Amino acid sequence: MIRKFPDNFMFGTATSPFQVEMGKSKNSISSESDWYSWVHSESIIKKTYVSGDFPDNGPDFWNDYKKYVDYAVSMGNNAIRIGIDWARIFKQSTENIKVITVTNENGDVYEMEFPVEFMVQMDHIADVSSVNHYKEILSYIKSKGLKLVLTAYHWPLPLWLHDPVQCNKNFMESMRKGWADKKTVVEFGKYVYYIYKKFNEYVDIWHTINEPNIIAINGYLYGNLEGFPPGISDFKLTVEVLRNLAYAHNIAYKIIKRENPATTVGINVAVPYFQPELDNPKNRFINEYVSYVFYKLYLDSALYGNFDSSLSGIYSESRPEEFSGTDFIGIDYYSRIIVRYVDNDNVDIRYRFAFLPCKTCSDNYMDIFPEGIRTVTVSLFNRYRKPIIILENGVADATGKIRKEFIEKHLIELHRAIKEDFVPVRGYFHWSLMDNYEWARGYKDKFGLYAGSNGEYEATEAARYYSKICHEMGIFDEKYREY
Repeated sequence: MIRKFPDNFMFGTATSPFQVEMGKSKNSISSESDWYSWVHSESIIKKTYVSGDFPDNGPDFWNDYKKYVDYAVSMGNNAIRIGIDWARIFKQSTENIKVITVTNENGDVYEMEFPVEFMVQMDHIADVSSVNHYKEILSYIKSKGLKLVLTAYHWPLPLWLHDPVQCNKNFMESMRKGWADKKTVVEFGKYVYYIYKKFNEYVDIWHTINEPNIIAINGYLYGNLEGFPPGISDFKLTVEVLRNLAYAHNIAYKIIKRENPATTVGINVAVPYFQPELDNPKNRFINEYVSYVFYKLYLDSALYGNFDSSLSGIYSESRPEEFSGTDFIGIDYYSRIIVRYVDNDNVDIRYRFAFLPCKTCSDNYMDIFPEGIRTVTVSLFNRYRKPIIILENGVADATGKIRKEFIEKHLIELHRAIKEDFVPVRGYFHWSLMDNYEWARGYKDKFGLYAGSNGEYEATEAARYYSKICHEMGIFDEKYREY
């Protein structure tokens, strides 16, 4: 029997600008971002932080967007998620353009207002051709009847805000510290206001920041292991970056909602299913602590103004009056992580855990565990009481042998969350529409429903299977009975 999803449920696919826009056409290259500088740096490649692959050899969505949008339409998608490249629009600094800010005693910016001349001043700095080309892309998406979820910021920062190679070499002497600097929050607010004014007529749902928890953790806590800029391992910096990203979402949310209170605006986090290795008090405790640090702390900060400056598990300050929340919570779910308690009382609690290897492994060693998507969806809804959108769910699978089953089992579990746990899940976006540039790992990992490279792609078996689900607005499950 078919497990039917709600009539207005979004079945879509997702991409990000840095991962898909660049390609064989010269005008597709966006070279003024921290990520571009990072992956092209010889010293960073030599450290093996990054693969040595370049986004310049990507799908060229910038020019071939009609082809890729048509892929989504042919699959029966009724929605699509794409993003805007901040560094493509603002290659030059916007720091000299004045705005009105309200700050607290710590220098955190939680309100912004824009003078009447602001947009004219920003237009003088913006790359007008890029702005107009984005309008063409967004207009084409809307002409195809797709709902558009637009991500304002999907990781790359303009180089004038962040020099990741210099930060990696000598962070203290760097003048461009990115999200470790509170001024980036102000510049983000300017950028969001600008793109809202330019693009809102095309947008159904605004998504402020992609996986802010990963920006902080993979760049500033495990940066030397995960290969994210600036490749640092420092608890203090991680906490500062999380704080600034909390205020950044808050500013973006307030800006857009003030312009149009009816607009849907939300945030997302990467949410693994953390599972204790053993069912005993110490393992359960450390498992809960890890999930708290990994994603709950960020949401508690960005939605409610609760901050834990020492990662002790106790809020050191609460500022609810400065925060406005979210209209939905986006979940990016890929895998399970099994957590082991390290029994050593002489070690700081922040280090008293280990992650175990995957049991059912994807190509990038993520542990495939479909039941986890239901668990985390229910958990986040019960904690925050906001509608849920699965903004990313996919698997690295170069052979294409496991993606169909991956989709099937995850969507069955998501349907259970909707029908049995009564969670208001609004949509599911598969990662990704096509094989693309997977950040520090380059082109090694294949996530696409359309497989290929250098602009040449073809539908996979999983794409045809997902198409059937999208067209039927449901998934066949021979064990399912609806009463």
